[in-house]
Amino acid sequence: MAKWDLDQAATALWIPVAELPPDQIGGGQNKMFDDLRSAVLFVMDELLPEDRGAAMIQTDQGMVSIEDIEKLYKKIKP
Repeated sequence: MAKWDLDQAATALWIPVAELPPDQIGGGQNKMFDDLRSAVLFVMDELLPEDRGAAMIQTDQGMVSIEDIEKLYKKIKP
């Protein structure tokens, strides 16, 4: 896992598959945050588990995968 700066701005990206029938899944959703910490908490605490699987977070450092989001979450909220 890369060393992520938790204070940098971030945008959570996900596809709301839990709310749509498979034949209607289309574009994704996004939400901007002042810091990566808040974006990680949003993905892990607010998104439905079905939507979380394909979620990622964009930062100036790069794209944070769901695997790294889960690792960061464990550090932020043990």
